[in-house]
Amino acid sequence: MNHDPGLDPAHVPPHTPPESSLEDLASTMVHDLQAPLRSLTMFTELLAREYQDNLDDKGKLYLNRISHSGLRMQTLIEDLLAYSRAGTGDQTWMTVDLNQTLERVQSDLQSEIAESKAQIAIEELPQVFLNPREIHQVFQNLIENALKFSGDQPQIAISVTSHAREWLFAVQDNGIGIESEFQTQIFEVFQRLHSAEDYPGSGMGLAICQKIIERYQGTIWVESEPNQGSTFYFTLPMNTSPQSATAKAM
Repeated sequence: MNHDPGLDPAHVPPHTPPESSLEDLASTMVHDLQAPLRSLTMFTELLAREYQDNLDDKGKLYLNRISHSGLRMQTLIEDLLAYSRAGTGDQTWMTVDLNQTLERVQSDLQSEIAESKAQIAIEELPQVFLNPREIHQVFQNLIENALKFSGDQPQIAISVTSHAREWLFAVQDNGIGIESEFQTQIFEVFQRLHSAEDYPGSGMGLAICQKIIERYQGTIWVESEPNQGSTFYFTLPMNTSPQSATAKAM
């Protein structure tokens, strides 16, 4: 664990994206959207099973596209629900050893890590007082991003420095990088820089991370150059309690 006397001015994020109105939409409509989508998926499966032999190649192609679109819509709805809940649900806070959190995250992503032959280097991390499920989700989303956008044999490094009463975390990868004009946009809901065919996903992971980090009065941003990898930074206060975080937010 490094102790830095001060934050590099380059590490100051440009600005925090505005809160999306989709949060309100998700909390009231997501369950209503799921019901017709389940019906669509069920009848598509029935059609494929019972009438597959009666369809020509074009009909089979159309049916496959309907099925694929239904699955993608289901993923979008689930991620929208996750976003609406992030940072607002379980109020259980406790002292969390982040070294153990990263062990569990790597266990959850074991197949993806093995398949990509990724190498992950993790410095000794501190203990923090927060919701364990939420910080697990932050690290998992950031590591999944690094695995997805780093191609063959991803190199991922996770480190932390201290400054005044804050921890500054860094998740660095050797991936494709992000152009400067998109480095704020990627934290917005449903924002994607690449097609789903090239890089699967809904574009919600970083928005969820931002919402969680801001719950703890922290900030998250990225520094990157195309083809030079990316480093995602986020801050968390030391010795935070639910009462102090609530007081700051008021």
